[in-house]
Amino acid sequence: MADNKSEEQVMSLKLLVNKETNKVLFAEAEKHFVDTLCSFLTLPLGTIARLLQKESIIGPVTIGCLNSLYQGVANLNNSYFLYETIKEMLLQPKNSSEDYCNTLKFNIDDTEPTKYCICTEFVHIGCEFSLYTSNTKSCNCGSPLTLQVLPKPYCDGFVTNTTFVITDNIVVMPHSMHVTGYGLLKNYGIKSTSSLKQMTVNVTKEQVLDLLKCSLISKSPLTDMFLRKKPTLERSCIFSCNVQNSSNIEINVKLVIRKSDGKVLYAQGDEYFANLLLCFLTFPLGGVVSKLRGDCSLGSIERLYNSIVDIDETYFVSTEAKKRLVDPVVARQFNFSKQILPTQKSYVDYYCYYHGENFEQSITHNKFFISHEVWSNKRNRRELVLRNNSKTHKGYVKGLKIYVATDDLIISQSSPITSLNLIDCSGTPLGDLKEKVVTIGVKECFSILKAALTSTSALTNGLAHLLTEVKEEK
Repeated sequence: MADNKSEEQVMSLKLLVNKETNKVLFAEAEKHFVDTLCSFLTLPLGTIARLLQKESIIGPVTIGCLNSLYQGVANLNNSYFLYETIKEMLLQPKNSSEDYCNTLKFNIDDTEPTKYCICTEFVHIGCEFSLYTSNTKSCNCGSPLTLQVLPKPYCDGFVTNTTFVITDNIVVMPHSMHVTGYGLLKNYGIKSTSSLKQMTVNVTKEQVLDLLKCSLISKSPLTDMFLRKKPTLERSCIFSCNVQNSSNIEINVKLVIRKSDGKVLYAQGDEYFANLLLCFLTFPLGGVVSKLRGDCSLGSIERLYNSIVDIDETYFVSTEAKKRLVDPVVARQFNFSKQILPTQKSYVDYYCYYHGENFEQSITHNKFFISHEVWSNKRNRRELVLRNNSKTHKGYVKGLKIYVATDDLIISQSSPITSLNLIDCSGTPLGDLKEKVVTIGVKECFSILKAALTSTSALTNGLAHLLTEVKEEK
Protein backbone atom coordinates (compact mmCIF):
# COMPACT_ATOMS: atom_id res chain seq x y z
CA MET A 1 0.00 0.00 0.00
CA ALA A 2 2.84 2.40 0.84
CA ASP A 3 4.42 1.83 -2.58
CA ASN A 4 1.15 2.56 -4.34
CA LYS A 5 0.69 5.76 -2.36
CA SER A 6 4.21 6.87 -3.21
CA GLU A 7 3.61 6.11 -6.87
CA GLU A 8 0.51 8.29 -6.88
CA GLN A 9 2.53 11.30 -5.72
CA VAL A 10 4.66 11.61 -8.86
CA MET A 11 4.09 12.06 -12.59
CA SER A 12 6.56 10.62 -15.08
CA LEU A 13 8.03 12.86 -17.77
CA LYS A 14 10.44 11.84 -20.54
CA LEU A 15 12.95 14.48 -21.63
CA LEU A 16 15.12 14.65 -24.75
CA VAL A 17 18.21 16.73 -23.95
CA ASN A 18 20.86 18.25 -26.20
CA LYS A 19 24.10 17.22 -24.45
CA GLU A 20 26.13 19.92 -26.18
CA THR A 21 23.97 22.82 -24.99
CA ASN A 22 22.51 21.12 -21.90
CA LYS A 23 19.03 22.18 -22.93
CA VAL A 24 15.75 20.29 -23.09
CA LEU A 25 14.60 19.98 -26.69
CA PHE A 26 11.21 18.55 -25.89
CA ALA A 27 9.40 16.25 -23.50
CA GLU A 28 6.88 13.43 -23.82
CA ALA A 29 4.04 13.53 -21.35
CA GLU A 30 0.75 11.83 -20.69
CA LYS A 31 -2.62 13.29 -19.79
CA HIS A 32 -1.99 14.06 -16.09
CA PHE A 33 1.00 16.30 -16.73
CA VAL A 34 -0.68 18.20 -19.58
CA ASP A 35 -3.81 18.66 -17.45
CA THR A 36 -1.61 20.32 -14.85
CA LEU A 37 -0.07 22.68 -17.42
CA CYS A 38 -3.57 23.54 -18.64
CA SER A 39 -4.69 24.34 -15.10
CA PHE A 40 -2.13 27.17 -14.93
CA LEU A 41 -4.34 29.16 -17.32
CA THR A 42 -7.35 28.91 -15.01
CA LEU A 43 -5.60 30.29 -11.90
CA PRO A 44 -6.69 33.79 -10.80
CA LEU A 45 -3.81 36.27 -10.49
CA GLY A 46 -4.46 36.55 -6.75
CA THR A 47 -3.93 32.81 -6.38
CA ILE A 48 -0.75 33.02 -8.45
CA ALA A 49 0.55 35.86 -6.25
CA ARG A 50 0.00 33.68 -3.19
CA LEU A 51 1.60 30.61 -4.77
CA LEU A 52 4.65 32.61 -5.91
CA GLN A 53 5.53 33.33 -2.28
CA LYS A 54 5.29 29.72 -1.14
CA GLU A 55 8.52 27.96 -0.27
CA SER A 56 9.74 25.52 -2.89
CA ILE A 57 12.99 24.40 -4.50
CA ILE A 58 13.63 27.70 -6.31
CA GLY A 59 12.12 29.83 -3.53
CA PRO A 60 9.72 32.80 -3.73
CA VAL A 61 9.37 34.63 -7.04
CA THR A 62 8.28 38.21 -7.75
CA ILE A 63 6.20 39.10 -10.82
CA GLY A 64 6.10 42.85 -11.47
CA CYS A 65 3.67 44.56 -9.09
CA LEU A 66 1.52 41.47 -8.57
CA ASN A 67 3.12 40.58 -5.26
CA SER A 68 2.91 44.13 -3.88
CA LEU A 69 -0.72 44.50 -4.98
CA TYR A 70 -1.59 41.25 -3.22
CA GLN A 71 0.36 42.11 -0.06
CA GLY A 72 -1.18 45.56 -0.01
CA VAL A 73 -4.65 44.00 0.08
CA ALA A 74 -3.52 41.70 2.90
CA ASN A 75 -2.41 44.78 4.87
CA LEU A 76 -5.60 46.80 4.25
CA ASN A 77 -7.93 47.24 7.19
CA ASN A 78 -11.22 45.36 6.87
CA SER A 79 -13.08 48.64 7.41
CA TYR A 80 -12.17 49.74 3.88
CA PHE A 81 -14.20 46.94 2.26
CA LEU A 82 -17.93 46.92 1.54
CA TYR A 83 -18.45 43.56 3.24
CA GLU A 84 -16.39 41.65 5.77
CA THR A 85 -15.94 38.71 3.37
CA ILE A 86 -14.51 40.71 0.44
CA LYS A 87 -10.93 40.85 1.67
CA GLU A 88 -10.84 37.07 1.95
CA MET A 89 -12.44 36.78 -1.51
CA LEU A 90 -9.56 38.81 -2.99
CA LEU A 91 -6.83 36.97 -1.11
CA GLN A 92 -8.37 33.56 -1.84
CA PRO A 93 -10.10 34.15 -5.21
CA LYS A 94 -12.19 31.29 -6.49
CA ASN A 95 -11.24 29.55 -9.69
CA SER A 96 -14.23 29.50 -12.05
CA SER A 97 -12.95 26.13 -13.35
CA GLU A 98 -12.41 24.53 -9.96
CA ASP A 99 -14.77 21.71 -10.94
CA TYR A 100 -12.20 20.70 -13.57
CA CYS A 101 -9.10 21.37 -11.48
CA ASN A 102 -10.37 19.40 -8.48
CA THR A 103 -10.13 16.22 -10.55
CA LEU A 104 -6.43 16.72 -11.37
CA LYS A 105 -3.74 14.42 -10.05
CA PHE A 106 -1.80 17.48 -8.85
CA ASN A 107 -3.88 20.58 -8.18
CA ILE A 108 -1.55 23.28 -6.82
CA ASP A 109 -4.42 25.70 -6.18
CA ASP A 110 -4.66 25.67 -2.37
CA THR A 111 -7.85 27.75 -2.31
CA GLU A 112 -10.54 26.04 -0.25
CA PRO A 113 -13.07 24.42 -2.61
CA THR A 114 -16.48 26.03 -2.83
CA LYS A 115 -19.17 24.44 -0.70
CA TYR A 116 -22.78 24.52 -1.81
CA CYS A 117 -25.88 24.70 0.33
CA ILE A 118 -29.64 24.41 -0.10
CA CYS A 119 -32.31 25.97 2.08
CA THR A 120 -33.59 23.78 4.93
CA GLU A 121 -37.11 24.48 3.58
CA PHE A 122 -35.99 23.13 0.23
CA VAL A 123 -39.14 21.12 -0.33
CA HIS A 124 -41.81 22.79 1.73
CA ILE A 125 -41.98 26.45 0.75
CA GLY A 126 -40.82 26.60 -2.85
CA CYS A 127 -37.07 27.27 -2.53
CA GLU A 128 -36.25 24.16 -4.48
CA PHE A 129 -34.67 26.03 -7.38
CA SER A 130 -32.11 27.98 -5.34
CA LEU A 131 -28.54 26.92 -4.65
CA TYR A 132 -26.12 29.01 -2.59
CA THR A 133 -22.45 29.02 -1.76
CA SER A 134 -21.50 28.42 1.86
CA ASN A 135 -20.51 32.07 2.47
CA THR A 136 -24.22 32.93 2.25
CA LYS A 137 -25.80 32.59 5.69
CA SER A 138 -29.50 32.46 4.86
CA CYS A 139 -31.87 31.87 1.98
CA ASN A 140 -34.02 34.61 0.45
CA CYS A 141 -36.89 33.14 2.43
CA GLY A 142 -34.96 33.69 5.68
CA SER A 143 -34.32 30.03 6.47
CA PRO A 144 -30.78 28.91 7.39
CA LEU A 145 -28.62 27.26 4.75
CA THR A 146 -27.57 24.16 6.64
CA LEU A 147 -28.26 21.52 3.99
CA GLN A 148 -24.91 21.02 2.25
CA VAL A 149 -24.75 19.31 -1.14
CA LEU A 150 -21.74 17.94 -2.99
CA PRO A 151 -20.94 18.67 -6.62
CA LYS A 152 -20.36 15.49 -8.57
CA PRO A 153 -17.33 15.70 -10.88
CA TYR A 154 -18.48 15.18 -14.45
CA CYS A 155 -15.08 15.72 -16.00
CA ASP A 156 -11.66 14.16 -15.78
CA GLY A 157 -9.24 17.02 -16.25
CA PHE A 158 -9.00 18.82 -19.57
CA VAL A 159 -7.36 16.64 -22.22
CA THR A 160 -7.94 13.10 -23.43
CA ASN A 161 -5.77 10.14 -22.49
CA THR A 162 -3.15 10.44 -25.21
CA THR A 163 0.55 11.28 -25.54
CA PHE A 164 1.65 14.89 -25.92
CA VAL A 165 4.90 16.55 -26.96
CA ILE A 166 5.96 19.63 -24.97
CA THR A 167 8.75 21.95 -26.09
CA ASP A 168 11.16 23.69 -23.73
CA ASN A 169 8.98 26.82 -23.78
CA ILE A 170 5.91 24.65 -22.96
CA VAL A 171 4.25 24.62 -26.36
CA VAL A 172 1.92 21.61 -26.09
CA MET A 173 1.23 19.42 -29.15
CA PRO A 174 -0.58 16.08 -29.34
CA HIS A 175 1.62 13.35 -30.77
CA SER A 176 0.40 12.66 -34.31
CA MET A 177 1.60 12.10 -37.85
CA HIS A 178 2.15 15.86 -38.04
CA VAL A 179 4.28 15.96 -34.87
CA THR A 180 7.11 13.41 -34.96
CA GLY A 181 10.46 13.13 -33.25
CA TYR A 182 12.28 13.30 -36.58
CA GLY A 183 10.43 16.44 -37.63
CA LEU A 184 11.15 18.15 -34.30
CA LEU A 185 14.87 17.31 -34.48
CA LYS A 186 14.99 18.67 -38.02
CA ASN A 187 13.43 21.92 -36.82
CA TYR A 188 16.10 22.20 -34.11
CA GLY A 189 18.87 21.62 -36.65
CA ILE A 190 20.01 18.38 -34.98
CA LYS A 191 22.03 16.29 -37.48
CA SER A 192 23.13 13.38 -35.26
CA THR A 193 21.46 11.52 -32.44
CA SER A 194 24.86 11.16 -30.75
CA SER A 195 24.42 14.65 -29.32
CA LEU A 196 21.19 13.64 -27.60
CA LYS A 197 20.35 11.89 -24.37
CA GLN A 198 17.07 10.74 -22.89
CA MET A 199 16.02 11.34 -19.31
CA THR A 200 13.01 10.25 -17.29
CA VAL A 201 12.09 12.45 -14.35
CA ASN A 202 9.45 11.94 -11.71
CA VAL A 203 7.62 15.21 -11.13
CA THR A 204 6.34 15.93 -7.62
CA LYS A 205 3.66 18.41 -6.58
CA GLU A 206 6.34 20.75 -5.24
CA GLN A 207 8.06 20.67 -8.63
CA VAL A 208 4.76 21.53 -10.32
CA LEU A 209 4.69 24.70 -8.21
CA ASP A 210 8.24 25.48 -9.32
CA LEU A 211 7.27 24.80 -12.93
CA LEU A 212 4.52 27.41 -12.62
CA LYS A 213 7.07 29.88 -11.29
CA CYS A 214 9.53 29.10 -14.10
CA SER A 215 6.79 29.31 -16.73
CA LEU A 216 5.94 32.85 -15.62
CA ILE A 217 9.49 34.22 -15.81
CA SER A 218 11.45 32.05 -18.24
CA LYS A 219 11.50 31.28 -21.96
CA SER A 220 12.93 27.81 -21.23
CA PRO A 221 11.10 26.51 -18.15
CA LEU A 222 11.73 22.80 -18.76
CA THR A 223 15.49 23.35 -18.94
CA ASP A 224 15.45 25.66 -15.94
CA MET A 225 13.30 23.29 -13.95
CA PHE A 226 14.87 19.90 -14.64
CA LEU A 227 18.48 20.73 -15.53
CA ARG A 228 18.81 23.07 -12.55
CA LYS A 229 19.63 26.22 -14.45
CA LYS A 230 18.72 29.56 -12.92
CA PRO A 231 15.59 30.93 -14.65
CA THR A 232 16.34 33.87 -16.93
CA LEU A 233 13.89 36.71 -16.45
CA GLU A 234 12.89 38.51 -19.63
CA ARG A 235 10.80 41.67 -19.39
CA SER A 236 8.90 43.65 -21.97
CA CYS A 237 9.70 47.30 -22.63
CA ILE A 238 6.37 47.87 -24.46
CA PHE A 239 3.41 48.48 -22.15
CA SER A 240 0.66 49.96 -24.32
CA CYS A 241 -2.10 47.57 -25.38
CA ASN A 242 -4.30 47.42 -28.44
CA VAL A 243 -7.67 46.34 -27.06
CA GLN A 244 -11.21 46.87 -28.20
CA ASN A 245 -13.11 49.37 -26.07
CA SER A 246 -16.28 47.42 -25.38
CA SER A 247 -17.12 49.58 -22.36
CA ASN A 248 -17.91 53.31 -22.23
CA ILE A 249 -17.06 53.60 -18.54
CA GLU A 250 -14.27 56.05 -17.76
CA ILE A 251 -12.52 56.94 -14.50
CA ASN A 252 -10.89 60.25 -13.58
CA VAL A 253 -7.65 59.90 -11.65
CA LYS A 254 -5.25 62.54 -10.29
CA LEU A 255 -1.59 61.65 -10.80
CA VAL A 256 1.28 63.12 -8.78
CA ILE A 257 4.31 63.02 -11.07
CA ARG A 258 8.00 63.78 -10.65
CA LYS A 259 8.86 66.15 -13.47
CA SER A 260 12.57 65.32 -13.59
CA ASP A 261 12.04 61.75 -14.77
CA GLY A 262 8.30 61.44 -15.45
CA LYS A 263 7.76 58.88 -12.67
CA VAL A 264 4.26 58.65 -11.14
CA LEU A 265 4.68 58.73 -7.36
CA TYR A 266 1.05 57.92 -6.71
CA ALA A 267 -2.47 58.25 -8.06
CA GLN A 268 -5.66 59.34 -6.31
CA GLY A 269 -9.14 58.26 -7.30
CA ASP A 270 -12.55 57.23 -6.03
CA GLU A 271 -13.80 53.73 -5.28
CA TYR A 272 -14.03 52.86 -8.98
CA PHE A 273 -10.30 53.41 -9.36
CA ALA A 274 -9.56 51.21 -6.34
CA ASN A 275 -11.97 48.54 -7.59
CA LEU A 276 -10.27 48.57 -10.99
CA LEU A 277 -6.89 47.71 -9.49
CA LEU A 278 -8.26 45.19 -7.00
CA CYS A 279 -10.16 43.28 -9.68
CA PHE A 280 -6.83 42.35 -11.28
CA LEU A 281 -6.46 39.71 -8.54
CA THR A 282 -9.62 37.95 -9.71
CA PHE A 283 -8.62 37.60 -13.39
CA PRO A 284 -7.67 34.08 -14.55
CA LEU A 285 -4.25 33.91 -16.18
CA GLY A 286 -5.58 32.60 -19.50
CA GLY A 287 -8.12 35.42 -19.61
CA VAL A 288 -5.34 37.96 -19.18
CA VAL A 289 -3.39 36.43 -22.09
CA SER A 290 -6.53 36.47 -24.22
CA LYS A 291 -7.42 40.10 -23.43
CA LEU A 292 -3.88 41.36 -23.97
CA ARG A 293 -4.10 39.93 -27.49
CA GLY A 294 -0.77 38.16 -27.74
CA ASP A 295 1.24 40.73 -25.81
CA CYS A 296 1.34 39.57 -22.18
CA SER A 297 5.15 39.09 -21.95
CA LEU A 298 4.94 36.55 -19.13
CA GLY A 299 7.70 34.01 -19.59
CA SER A 300 6.34 31.10 -21.65
CA ILE A 301 2.68 31.47 -20.69
CA GLU A 302 1.66 33.07 -23.96
CA ARG A 303 3.13 30.16 -25.94
CA LEU A 304 1.33 27.68 -23.70
CA TYR A 305 -1.95 29.54 -24.24
CA ASN A 306 -1.54 29.79 -28.03
CA SER A 307 -0.68 26.09 -28.30
CA ILE A 308 -3.84 25.18 -26.40
CA VAL A 309 -5.83 27.36 -28.80
CA ASP A 310 -4.30 25.51 -31.76
CA ILE A 311 -5.00 21.98 -30.48
CA ASP A 312 -8.02 20.34 -32.11
CA GLU A 313 -11.05 19.92 -29.83
CA THR A 314 -10.93 16.14 -30.30
CA TYR A 315 -7.97 16.07 -27.89
CA PHE A 316 -10.03 17.60 -25.08
CA VAL A 317 -12.52 15.76 -22.90
CA SER A 318 -15.21 18.14 -24.17
CA THR A 319 -15.76 21.38 -26.07
CA GLU A 320 -16.46 23.03 -22.73
CA ALA A 321 -13.08 21.89 -21.37
CA LYS A 322 -11.21 23.73 -24.10
CA LYS A 323 -13.41 26.79 -23.66
CA ARG A 324 -12.47 26.92 -19.98
CA LEU A 325 -8.81 27.26 -21.04
CA VAL A 326 -8.95 29.60 -24.03
CA ASP A 327 -11.73 31.83 -22.69
CA PRO A 328 -11.60 31.52 -18.88
CA VAL A 329 -13.76 33.93 -16.90
CA VAL A 330 -13.84 35.27 -13.39
CA ALA A 331 -15.83 33.38 -10.76
CA ARG A 332 -19.43 34.49 -10.58
CA GLN A 333 -19.13 36.12 -7.13
CA PHE A 334 -17.00 38.84 -8.74
CA ASN A 335 -19.76 40.08 -11.05
CA PHE A 336 -20.38 43.80 -10.51
CA SER A 337 -23.16 46.18 -11.44
CA LYS A 338 -20.57 48.58 -12.91
CA GLN A 339 -17.49 46.96 -14.43
CA ILE A 340 -14.95 48.64 -16.66
CA LEU A 341 -13.18 45.48 -17.85
CA PRO A 342 -15.23 43.16 -20.11
CA THR A 343 -14.38 39.88 -18.43
CA GLN A 344 -17.47 39.04 -16.38
CA LYS A 345 -19.58 36.05 -17.41
CA SER A 346 -21.15 33.06 -15.72
CA TYR A 347 -20.96 29.44 -16.66
CA VAL A 348 -24.02 27.20 -16.69
CA ASP A 349 -26.05 26.66 -13.56
CA TYR A 350 -26.29 23.35 -11.76
CA TYR A 351 -28.69 20.46 -12.03
CA CYS A 352 -29.72 18.46 -9.01
CA TYR A 353 -29.99 14.69 -9.51
CA TYR A 354 -31.63 12.40 -7.01
CA HIS A 355 -31.95 8.69 -6.40
CA GLY A 356 -35.25 7.17 -5.42
CA GLU A 357 -38.90 7.32 -6.36
CA ASN A 358 -39.44 10.99 -5.49
CA PHE A 359 -37.44 14.13 -4.83
CA GLU A 360 -38.68 14.72 -1.28
CA GLN A 361 -37.59 11.26 -0.13
CA SER A 362 -34.17 11.73 -1.73
CA ILE A 363 -33.67 15.03 0.11
CA THR A 364 -34.65 13.45 3.44
CA HIS A 365 -32.10 10.68 3.03
CA ASN A 366 -29.50 12.95 1.36
CA LYS A 367 -29.44 10.82 -1.80
CA PHE A 368 -28.77 13.52 -4.32
CA PHE A 369 -25.92 15.55 -5.81
CA ILE A 370 -25.43 18.55 -8.05
CA SER A 371 -23.66 18.75 -11.40
CA HIS A 372 -23.24 21.05 -14.42
CA GLU A 373 -23.80 18.08 -16.70
CA VAL A 374 -27.16 17.61 -18.39
CA TRP A 375 -28.15 13.95 -18.18
CA SER A 376 -30.86 12.41 -20.32
CA ASN A 377 -32.89 11.21 -17.32
CA LYS A 378 -35.12 14.24 -16.84
CA ARG A 379 -37.40 12.43 -14.38
CA ASN A 380 -34.70 12.42 -11.71
CA ARG A 381 -33.38 15.90 -12.42
CA ARG A 382 -34.21 19.39 -11.23
CA GLU A 383 -32.52 22.55 -12.41
CA LEU A 384 -30.94 24.71 -9.72
CA VAL A 385 -30.04 28.36 -10.14
CA LEU A 386 -26.95 29.31 -8.19
CA ARG A 387 -27.90 32.49 -6.38
CA ASN A 388 -26.10 35.10 -4.36
CA ASN A 389 -28.26 36.13 -1.41
CA SER A 390 -26.88 39.66 -1.42
CA LYS A 391 -27.48 42.22 -4.14
CA THR A 392 -25.06 42.51 -7.03
CA HIS A 393 -21.78 43.87 -5.70
CA LYS A 394 -21.08 47.51 -6.47
CA GLY A 395 -17.40 46.82 -6.00
CA TYR A 396 -14.91 45.89 -3.30
CA VAL A 397 -14.29 49.07 -1.32
CA LYS A 398 -16.61 51.63 0.24
CA GLY A 399 -17.71 54.66 -1.73
CA LEU A 400 -17.54 58.37 -0.84
CA LYS A 401 -13.84 57.91 -0.07
CA ILE A 402 -10.64 58.77 -1.91
CA TYR A 403 -8.05 56.04 -2.42
CA VAL A 404 -4.38 56.29 -3.26
CA ALA A 405 -2.27 53.79 -5.19
CA THR A 406 1.51 53.87 -5.42
CA ASP A 407 3.40 53.16 -8.63
CA ASP A 408 3.74 49.51 -7.59
CA LEU A 409 -0.03 49.34 -6.84
CA ILE A 410 -0.07 49.38 -3.04
CA ILE A 411 -3.55 50.71 -2.26
CA SER A 412 -4.65 52.62 0.84
CA GLN A 413 -7.19 55.24 1.82
CA SER A 414 -6.00 58.70 0.88
CA SER A 415 -5.38 61.50 3.36
CA PRO A 416 -3.14 64.63 3.37
CA ILE A 417 -0.67 62.95 5.73
CA THR A 418 -0.57 59.76 3.61
CA SER A 419 0.23 61.82 0.52
CA LEU A 420 2.97 63.77 2.28
CA ASN A 421 4.51 60.53 3.56
CA LEU A 422 4.65 59.13 0.01
CA ILE A 423 6.37 62.29 -1.24
CA ASP A 424 8.80 62.26 1.68
CA CYS A 425 9.69 58.58 1.14
CA SER A 426 10.47 59.29 -2.52
CA GLY A 427 12.91 62.06 -1.55
CA THR A 428 11.39 64.36 -4.18
CA PRO A 429 11.53 68.17 -3.72
CA LEU A 430 8.10 69.79 -3.86
CA GLY A 431 9.23 71.95 -6.77
CA ASP A 432 9.85 68.82 -8.84
CA LEU A 433 6.24 67.67 -8.57
CA LYS A 434 3.27 68.17 -10.83
CA GLU A 435 -0.36 67.08 -10.57
CA LYS A 436 -2.26 65.94 -13.61
CA VAL A 437 -5.83 64.65 -13.93
CA VAL A 438 -6.21 61.90 -16.53
CA THR A 439 -9.14 59.82 -17.73
CA ILE A 440 -8.69 56.06 -17.70
CA GLY A 441 -10.62 53.86 -20.11
CA VAL A 442 -10.35 50.22 -21.12
CA LYS A 443 -7.11 50.75 -23.05
CA GLU A 444 -5.42 52.33 -20.02
CA CYS A 445 -6.74 49.60 -17.74
CA PHE A 446 -5.08 46.87 -19.76
CA SER A 447 -1.91 48.92 -20.15
CA ILE A 448 -1.69 49.19 -16.36
CA LEU A 449 -2.39 45.47 -16.03
CA LYS A 450 0.35 44.54 -18.47
CA ALA A 451 2.81 46.92 -16.82
CA ALA A 452 1.87 45.44 -13.43
CA LEU A 453 2.83 41.98 -14.65
CA THR A 454 6.11 43.02 -16.26
CA SER A 455 7.48 45.92 -14.20
CA THR A 456 7.44 47.47 -10.72
CA SER A 457 6.14 50.79 -12.09
CA ALA A 458 2.65 49.94 -13.26
CA LEU A 459 1.29 53.49 -13.31
CA THR A 460 4.36 55.14 -14.86
CA ASN A 461 4.67 52.53 -17.60
CA GLY A 462 0.99 51.81 -18.09
CA LEU A 463 0.03 55.49 -18.42
CA ALA A 464 3.18 56.67 -20.22
CA HIS A 465 1.17 57.78 -23.26
CA LEU A 466 -0.71 60.25 -21.02
CA LEU A 467 2.42 61.77 -19.50
CA THR A 468 4.10 63.28 -22.58
CA GLU A 469 3.37 66.89 -21.52
CA VAL A 470 5.03 66.36 -18.16
CA LYS A 471 8.14 64.89 -19.78
CA GLU A 472 8.40 67.89 -22.11
CA GLU A 473 8.57 70.21 -19.09
CA LYS A 474 11.73 68.58 -17.71
